[in-house]
Amino acid sequence: MTELLTTRAINGTSWRWAAAAHVYAALTALGLGYFIVGSPLQLSEGLRNMLTVQRTGFWELIVSQFGASGFLRPLLYAQIDVAFELARGRYFEVFKAIHVVQVVLAAVLFVNVLRVRSGSGLLVVPFGIAMLFGSHTFAGTVLEAFPINTFLTIVVCCLMAANLVDGTPARWRDIAAVLLFVFAALTVESGLLVWVCVAAAWLAGFRGVSRSAVALMTVLLGLYMVVRLGPMGAGSPALVERSSGYGFRVLDPPELIARFGDNPIWFYAYNVITQVLSVLFAEPKAGVWVFTHGLVTGELMPRDVIAVASSVGATILIVWYAVSRLPDWRRRVFTTIDRWLFVSLAMIAANAVISYPYTKTVIVSPAGVFHALSATLAFGVAMERLGRARWPQVARLATAIALAVLSGTWAVRLVGVHYSLREKAFIARNDWTQLVIGRPPADVDVTRYPEAGRLIEQLRSDAVSRRVVNPAFASPYGWRYFEQNW
Repeated sequence: MTELLTTRAINGTSWRWAAAAHVYAALTALGLGYFIVGSPLQLSEGLRNMLTVQRTGFWELIVSQFGASGFLRPLLYAQIDVAFELARGRYFEVFKAIHVVQVVLAAVLFVNVLRVRSGSGLLVVPFGIAMLFGSHTFAGTVLEAFPINTFLTIVVCCLMAANLVDGTPARWRDIAAVLLFVFAALTVESGLLVWVCVAAAWLAGFRGVSRSAVALMTVLLGLYMVVRLGPMGAGSPALVERSSGYGFRVLDPPELIARFGDNPIWFYAYNVITQVLSVLFAEPKAGVWVFTHGLVTGELMPRDVIAVASSVGATILIVWYAVSRLPDWRRRVFTTIDRWLFVSLAMIAANAVISYPYTKTVIVSPAGVFHALSATLAFGVAMERLGRARWPQVARLATAIALAVLSGTWAVRLVGVHYSLREKAFIARNDWTQLVIGRPPADVDVTRYPEAGRLIEQLRSDAVSRRVVNPAFASPYGWRYFEQNW
């Protein structure tokens, strides 16, 4: 167990360091929240989903989502419907508030897993938060809103599960874990990762959630699969439903069918493998080999170098920690950090498998969070060992520089998320300006649903009235150094 990050109960003045870590996480999240609030509500899927819940009853929404288009997501629209009704016309304020609260919760829950108990442990937190928010896998959770970002909901659920498993066994933890799994699984397919987190944690030695609760969750998982594949006929999404990255570009559904229609297994295998690589090395992104293409064509951007270098550096840090622990592992001696490493590997593998139908960076956002968790814990161990190492001065200096450079690259990626949020706000506002009043989207029948027309006019008026800066003028060279997360 390291002195930087421990699981011992808070005593003395150590609670102050824990409080400081949580405050830092919350303030950083609120900084992102400021830019999230600066963006209008999303036109594309956001408007479509709001129109759906406006004209459909709550229970009808839930029933209609069973087996719809290869998906089993009855609680996805239910959440939007509840927020829509509670908003009472103040849609922007309510949905943006939900988004910001989700981001803050993710940051606080992430830091809580670290169990900071000392001043030296607090020094690790900025690195962890930069990895949490700066990762390309997390970017989609703050750049998109439908109007509730479902993927961010699952990130929060997985972090809640991580907090539940690491603690003193209690009945309330068991109940909370089971309910959390049901909620997440019926929201979106990646919600099944809550079970992966709890089950892997129990196998690793965490006992906050009991074996009985894990067994019940496993039974519910089996029931979910039976219902999904049986009477509901949800199955898996077909190739015709989504575009997906492959090689150096994105293939549209007709191209996917032409290339893989007879035997999609190779396409699915490609998706699983590239999703794992994307989490560990930031290459490829959503199935597209962006860095490699730039390297081959001579059009490599600094942003791609920073992304790959930072992710590779974090993964190397994890590998270094694992190798250093091999002697103790052979003696079956495991620390809390070892257990989290096991859980992280399970989450990365399972998340990649779940995303086999098509590649999308945001789908592996839970895996990205646990990759950040393991790297942060390894970073803390590296700092501790560096502080008490008896290495030659040159070796210590080189190690310190390497850790500082790694931190710097992740800081750049964190700033890049703010840049992307400003870019998103500019694009979202422009989308609304192109929607002419009196000419609703083609699939909206305002004659049959006049309230739909009023909703569109209200949302459009709210969006175009907001002052949004074009990031190309505010930061003319930002696109070269900050990732393009679209």
